[in-house]
Amino acid sequence: PATLETAKSELGAVAAVALSAQEQRGIGELKIAMVRHAPARWDTQTIVGDLLQPGDIAVLVVPIDLAAPAGRLILPQVQMIRDILDHDAMAYTVKERELKECIASLNRKPKIVITDSQVFLKADADTPPDVLLTSFSILFARYKGDLETMVRGARAIDRLKPGDKILISESCTHHRVEDDIGTVKIPRWLRQHVGGELVVDHSSGLTFPQNLSDYKLVLHCGACMTNRREMLARIVEVQQAGVPIVNYGVAIAALMGILKRALSPFPLLQEILDEDE
Repeated sequence: PATLETAKSELGAVAAVALSAQEQRGIGELKIAMVRHAPARWDTQTIVGDLLQPGDIAVLVVPIDLAAPAGRLILPQVQMIRDILDHDAMAYTVKERELKECIASLNRKPKIVITDSQVFLKADADTPPDVLLTSFSILFARYKGDLETMVRGARAIDRLKPGDKILISESCTHHRVEDDIGTVKIPRWLRQHVGGELVVDHSSGLTFPQNLSDYKLVLHCGACMTNRREMLARIVEVQQAGVPIVNYGVAIAALMGILKRALSPFPLLQEILDEDE
């Protein structure tokens, strides 16, 4: 430690990590340090704009349920609308029961439908097959972190067995509602998928439990209140423990059997789902 601190001081470094390439030791810690000390503006510059051309139509599906705040949209929805407008496209925002009517009323099909993950099945049923469909959570997994890693993590859902231990982690604390997505809905859907009980732990805030390697899967929230650097650091920490990680939106699409459809804007990622284990 003293040698590391001396080297850090002499080199003017922001961090010092001991590692051995020969012994494969310290590499994970190095990755975490690199991510944490990367420039603050180390961000993907667009959420959805690279999928749109000027004049394209994007329809956003926003259910108004118990979790929706009164009198306003939530931050990811506002950011999505702003990004669409910044790229000279048009944003239509509807509730899930209005999607079919909205699309029928347009004189041309929308380029993409972006839905809240919890109404994926309804959005899928009402969206023409030649229109791109995805979710806020999937787009933010790409914007805030590493969507490919999340898609690979989703494959671990089918390997879960009754009695397996999983972690559901949220990067901030918030008031839980009656039918909360992280504490109620996702655990219920997972139990139904697995066909039995799972050991489900929960964490919130910017730290994970120390026993990460005990888990078969980590399910992470959409990180709407976390920046990309912090989210990437969390992904690396889970990977270092040898555990797959998936975010809520990707997991929900997988549990509903429509992940391939939900990845329609990203055909290269769709191919991951067809790879052999």
